Amino acid sequence: MFSRKLSRRQLLKTAGLLGVAGAILDPAKVLADEGEGSRVTWDIVSVGTGSIRRGGDAAAKAEDGSIITITGHGTFPNVDRCSPVVSGGGTWSIFKPATSTDSRCFSGSGNYRVTELLSWVTAPGGVLPLPDATGDRGTASAGLAILRVRFDNGRPGTLTISCHLPGSPNCMPEGITATMVYEDFFEAQPPTGDHNRTLFHVGGPGDNDD
Repeated sequence: MFSRKLSRRQLLKTAGLLGVAGAILDPAKVLADEGEGSRVTWDIVSVGTGSIRRGGDAAAKAEDGSIITITGHGTFPNVDRCSPVVSGGGTWSIFKPATSTDSRCFSGSGNYRVTELLSWVTAPGGVLPLPDATGDRGTASAGLAILRVRFDNGRPGTLTISCHLPGSPNCMPEGITATMVYEDFFEAQPPTGDHNRTLFHVGGPGDNDD
């Protein structure tokens, strides 16, 4: 006969399996727990008024010389893993030079929305060179975020946001890169005047600047 007495190890194993099953059966609970934690706000910022504000634009160049220009703002969980608990988006426009004659390379303009966080890491640096007038909650931070986006022309893509603050490593760029399907806007344009500047804020539980 088999003993009906369960060992402590068996009980822990069973509890772990039930926990996994619960997450599968109730994904809303998992998303709620993640959404209620620390949040990160991202902005493409403007500095033309002598302070840091929302509403800037940033650009990146593709192999054929096409340039995508992005505006935007949003939030995501303060975790370094994929998460659908995101908000935000902005506008996009692609300037295609006359030298680019391949019709398979994209052009146009419109809106985009963020659909998923793919990766997020903070970075050294953090003393802002100008007053912070974004209205975002939390502490200003350097960092690197990769977001999955959906453009309103129906095409998928990614948006990579890199924020380099005073004291950040020199290997970190300031600005954005992006993809639209197979077109890679890989060359972030350097900060000039009021363009190509980004900022993150890392907040506490419940901080949400949608």
